[in-house]
Amino acid sequence: MYWIYYSIGATLALGVSMSLYKMPSYKGYSSFFSTFWSNVFSAMFVILIIAIVQTNDLLGLARVSWYALVWGIFFATTMVLQKLLLKRVESNAVYPVTSSLGSVITVLLGITLLSESITPLQGLGTAIILLSVFLFTRKGGAFHVDSTTALLALGIITASTISKYVQKLGAVNDTVTHFMLWQYIGASLFALVITYFFEKEAFRKITRLGQYWKGSALIGFFSAFGGYLIFMALSTGPLSGVYAIHPSYTIIAGIFGYLLFGEQLTTKKITLALLSAIGVILIKIGQ
Repeated sequence: MYWIYYSIGATLALGVSMSLYKMPSYKGYSSFFSTFWSNVFSAMFVILIIAIVQTNDLLGLARVSWYALVWGIFFATTMVLQKLLLKRVESNAVYPVTSSLGSVITVLLGITLLSESITPLQGLGTAIILLSVFLFTRKGGAFHVDSTTALLALGIITASTISKYVQKLGAVNDTVTHFMLWQYIGASLFALVITYFFEKEAFRKITRLGQYWKGSALIGFFSAFGGYLIFMALSTGPLSGVYAIHPSYTIIAGIFGYLLFGEQLTTKKITLALLSAIGVILIKIGQ
């Protein structure tokens, strides 16, 4: 029953986190370095929570969570691709397309692979959310992309969809602290590997946090908090339901993109975001 509230909370927290993904290109520092440190900070926040509330199970946390490591690989890949794509287009254009298409695929996976079902009212709410989120990107009646932008978007959709499915498997087979710790360890390690391959010449500078540690810490905090809430939602609710609501984070990312980076936020986009909120309400009513 409570999965929908966890989903809404996760949507808010992850929306803030994803709006901050713009910071690397805005400040002019490496997207790869930021991805590595964001996940390191997320892991540190999880360790801090474990040290405070779960000191009796520290040895159990040493057991590797393979679900979490696989999730970390695809999550780090998604983060890097998003940051690269944000150098080409605004977050108000990136997130609606990748999130809406990725969520359609995720909902279908939940229905086909996990034998989940949705009520007609929930289906209507899902359709409203996905349509309103997609229309966020309409500029002059068309959405124009070049081949590189399209490939980056396709990579984001593929990697994020796989990570969502793996996360659902982890949520029903693992504990929240164990999974979260190893998911961010996996994401950090994989981010380190791809940083070495893409920025080999500057790799030694990765330990110099300098001006970008605040942004990485903020992303890490909201990512860890949102990750906890999404895990709780998945452990008690359906994959198709949780990720039908998830695309609504675009209004949060859009608002913070406007406040922090001066990105455009029109009346049309606000109206569509509110329409998306109506879709969430319909999903709740249709339970």
